[in-house]
Amino acid sequence: MSPSPKTLYEVLGLTPTATTEQIKAAYRRAARATHPDAGGSSETFHVVAEAYEVLSNPQQKAAYDLSLGRRPGTGQGGPAAGGAAARARTGYQRAGSAPGEDALDTPPRFVPDFSPDSPPVLPLALAGQQIHGSPRRPGFFSRLGSAAARYDGENLTIGLLQRTLLEDYPAGRLVNGLHMPDRSPRGGNLDVGHVLLGGYRMAVLESQMASSGNYSWDGRHLRSRGREVSIGRLPDAVRTLQDRFPECNVSGWVILHSPNGNPFEPVVDYPPSLSRSSPAMVHVANAGTLQRELRRFFNDGPQPNVVQLPVLGGLIDASVR
Repeated sequence: MSPSPKTLYEVLGLTPTATTEQIKAAYRRAARATHPDAGGSSETFHVVAEAYEVLSNPQQKAAYDLSLGRRPGTGQGGPAAGGAAARARTGYQRAGSAPGEDALDTPPRFVPDFSPDSPPVLPLALAGQQIHGSPRRPGFFSRLGSAAARYDGENLTIGLLQRTLLEDYPAGRLVNGLHMPDRSPRGGNLDVGHVLLGGYRMAVLESQMASSGNYSWDGRHLRSRGREVSIGRLPDAVRTLQDRFPECNVSGWVILHSPNGNPFEPVVDYPPSLSRSSPAMVHVANAGTLQRELRRFFNDGPQPNVVQLPVLGGLIDASVR
């Protein structure tokens, strides 16, 4: 008989009576130990991040405890512990949602909440705006090079997300043209094309204009016609944003735009062992598959209708030059 999968508490090495500070400290320890830079796997790292997503949120933690058969505020299980616990393991499903349900079209909820006696963390004009910042316009000497192609790709990505995702995802917030210090050992600064924030998840997006022909992606290397294609410093950007905003689950996407405007070109081949829906650090997609992958990514997270105002504010600050 195969062993039962771990609970979210076991993933972080905690007991169900852990305090908020203990959960945060355990997450930081587990994230450091499982990070791909420390020899861990991206899959394990994201399981740790998803455990923190749920257990650090009081409402989600309470719902998860109930699904384990625990009474809130106790370490004891109730009569349903046996059957419910089998359903409430690391494959945690958002409370109140059915498999495949699209919860993105619900009204946004701002966190922390605000009232006349408690002003918002961000001005309301910024909090309610879905798109912030703009791509970095290339300089005079780079207008005909890769910087110009990136600029064109970034504008295509903004239009794509506005049409296919943001119009029916009221809580989605897209921040463009970020410039931030790199927190990895490489140091320096990072230029990030786009960050899409939704609930407790964050997608870091880099845009490229693709040449004709198929591409292949093995989780680390992007190739076309036998040659490796640079994905820039996207992995560094994902790691930096994960470190800066540990309350979020961060993943990256390279978006390949076809010069002929076909959203399903180029074709991106994945090896059988690498799923498009796996919690890998970086994915590669064409314009036609990107919206489906992003919709799944945000739907699978807890409370996708939340707008985290402190996180949004930090991203907007990084986009101001």
